[in-house]
Amino acid sequence: MQSVSKITIPELEMYGYSSINAVKALLLLFGYELSQLKQKYPVNNINDLHGYKASMLENTMHSIATYIMVVEECQDYVVASSIIRMLMDSISVYHLIYHADNTEETLLRHYLYILDGVEQKLKFASRHPLQKTDQITKQEYDALFLQLSSMRNNLNQVKVFCYKEIRKLDIYNSHTNRIEGWMKNGMWKFKTFDNKAYYHWTDLHDLIPSKFKKLNSDIGCYLSQYVHRLSISNLVLDNTNEDIYESLSAQIILILNFIHESMVNDFGVDIQFLTKGFVQSVNFPAYLSFCNEKYPKTFFEGLN
Repeated sequence: MQSVSKITIPELEMYGYSSINAVKALLLLFGYELSQLKQKYPVNNINDLHGYKASMLENTMHSIATYIMVVEECQDYVVASSIIRMLMDSISVYHLIYHADNTEETLLRHYLYILDGVEQKLKFASRHPLQKTDQITKQEYDALFLQLSSMRNNLNQVKVFCYKEIRKLDIYNSHTNRIEGWMKNGMWKFKTFDNKAYYHWTDLHDLIPSKFKKLNSDIGCYLSQYVHRLSISNLVLDNTNEDIYESLSAQIILILNFIHESMVNDFGVDIQFLTKGFVQSVNFPAYLSFCNEKYPKTFFEGLN
C-alpha cells in the first residue's frame, strides 16, 4: 500500500512512484551524457574553461552517487541532508560563475574562485607548519618537507597565473582598484563593481533559476540544521522509514536536472550529441531496471 505521506508526482510514475528510483535512473542517463561531454572536453586545467566546468559537474554527480549509498545502505538522514546542502552550494557556485551575464565576468569570477581556493590551502599550510619530532625519521621528514615545498610552489605559480589572466581582461582596466582588492582575498562572491557587498550562501541559493526555486534559502537553512548538528537535527527520526527521504530525493532530482540543463546549454553541444549511443550503452539496461515496466525499451528510440 502506498504511504499517505507521499505526494504523487506524475513525472515520477515511470519510476514506480519512487523518488530514489528516479534519482538512480537520472544519474545513469545524465552520467552517460557527462561521459560524452568529458570525451569532448577531457582536460580540467584552470585555463580550459569547458574542461574545468565539466569536472565540476562530474564531482557533483559523484556526490549524488554517494547520496544514494547513504540513503540505501547507511540510512543516515543527517548525512543525506548534509550532502544535499553541499550540492546546493556547489550548483549555486557554478550558476553564479558560469552563468554570468558575459564572458568577461565569468572569467573574472572563475580566476577569483581559483585564487580563493589557493589562498585557503596556503593559509591552512601556514597554520600547521611541519615540525621534526622523534616519531618520524629524518628521511621521512625530508620527504614531507619536499612534498610541502612543492605544493606551496605549485600554488604560488597558480596565483601568478590567475593574476596574469585577470589583468588581461578588458573589465580589469575599467575597475582596476576594485579588482586588485578582490584578487588579494579571492572575492568571487562580489555583487557588483560599484560597492563592497558580496553574496552570502543563502543569497547564492536564491540566485538559482526560478524552475529550481525549491532549492531556495529556506531549504538551505533547514538542511544547515543537520550540517551543523543544531536545533531540529536533535529530533529523533526513524531513519529506516523510506518516506522521510522522499523530499530529499526530490531535491536531488532538481539538482540533477540543473546539471543536465547546464550540459546542454553551456558547452556548445546539443542533446543529440550527449545521448548518442545511450540505448546501446551498458547504462541503458540499468536505466530501464529503475523504470516502470509499462515503459518499454522503445521509450528511447531516436537517441541512436
